[in-house]
Amino acid sequence: MALNKQLLSAFGLAVMVMGSAAQASSAQIQVDFTNNAPAGGTLQTPVWVGFHDGGFDTFSTGQAATQGLERLAEDGNTSVLSSEFGASTVGGVDGQVGMAPIGPGGSASNTFTVNTDGSNNYFSYASMLLTSSDFFIGNGNPLAVDLSDLLDGVVSSLSFDVFRVYDAGTEVNDFSTSPAATLFGANSGQSRANQGVDENGLVTLVGAAGSVIPDSFDAFNAFILFANAGDLTDEELLKLNFTGYESIGSFALTNVSEVPVPAAVFLFGPALMGFLGLRRKAKTA
Repeated sequence: MALNKQLLSAFGLAVMVMGSAAQASSAQIQVDFTNNAPAGGTLQTPVWVGFHDGGFDTFSTGQAATQGLERLAEDGNTSVLSSEFGASTVGGVDGQVGMAPIGPGGSASNTFTVNTDGSNNYFSYASMLLTSSDFFIGNGNPLAVDLSDLLDGVVSSLSFDVFRVYDAGTEVNDFSTSPAATLFGANSGQSRANQGVDENGLVTLVGAAGSVIPDSFDAFNAFILFANAGDLTDEELLKLNFTGYESIGSFALTNVSEVPVPAAVFLFGPALMGFLGLRRKAKTA
């Protein structure tokens, strides 16, 4: 009976140690973003991304934008939104994908160390659409992108397309103060950040890739009128019409965590040898 107890103790200890070692506390997630606009089409500013527990709401249509979203949507500045994220999440991880505007067909990548304890199970993103006064892409539903299977290792990657473009409602849509106006052949009236006329409006959906008529025609029409101010041809103008794109952009998230042989494997070997040794002694006794 004593021998059996020793066998069970040795074997149980090895299994417990292996189990605890196999449970990783963090994962490396590579985030890739691709701008799907055609050549001559819209650009995206560096993308803000955040990993959270589902409680961080970047924006809601029909409500006023936060200061962080305003700074991102008007100037491509992610720092204020990052501060808001840090102040309202516990264990949240955020950062930026790309260091410069991402042109048509271009892509950017960054890798983040995230927690696997449930505090980083959801993914949010936001990026300014250029050239505009305050148009942006983002997910208003904080639970829209669930990373549970990715962090648990059930899947190694997941991807999704972005279709919708929103108006932050924070700056009047004359586009003369867009930070990227000169990229499209128009004079820019902006010499520093936050120079546009305040609109004091609400976040609205402008339009979506593949749609026929934008939801907010006035905002979209202002965008087209601005493009005309740059003396663009009809063909060039069409390329800026993001409602004609198949999608605005694409995300791919990949779990690139290294999976080393757990230290418990080396502990399990001696335990198993001891287990077999005890059995051999028991047979010869």
